[in-house]
Amino acid sequence: MGDLDIETTGDARGISRRTVAKAAAWSVPAILVAAPAPAYAASGDGAPGGVTLASVVGSCAGTGASGTIAITLPNLPVGSLVQIALTHSGQGGFSATPNFTPTSQSGTTSVITGAGATFTGQFTINFSLGTNQQGTVTATVTALSGVTVEGDATGFVTKRRDGNSSNYNQCSAG
Repeated sequence: MGDLDIETTGDARGISRRTVAKAAAWSVPAILVAAPAPAYAASGDGAPGGVTLASVVGSCAGTGASGTIAITLPNLPVGSLVQIALTHSGQGGFSATPNFTPTSQSGTTSVITGAGATFTGQFTINFSLGTNQQGTVTATVTALSGVTVEGDATGFVTKRRDGNSSNYNQCSAG
């Protein structure tokens, strides 16, 4: 018997129970195959890629004028582009030195290209603050193409210089 055989019960217009049962049996695997793809398989701009769970963490470095901001981007897809922007708020100023070679850099904005591996980089932040001044440097990671950035995509370092001391005696980071 073929898949389209009809078993009639006296009425040639009806559909048999066997045909309905066969259709139901074939539809279950089709429903399972059509289940949605997991969120990590998506790309930020529709291009092939994936998701990277960013970790951007600032840390203090003693009583001096410096701090660090470390960036980790696991499994950054080949050819994807990610931007790291440093911004300053408060008084004084800062300089930042990356310990990685960016694909391109414009002022305080660096772009990196994914190589299909985990990217790890760090900025050393040096503050220049006057007496009783406080400044914060924030690093923010955003996807430009080929990947979606999730997780902790922002980190900061804040330094404060109190009184006439030459030491930067207060620091917070996260």
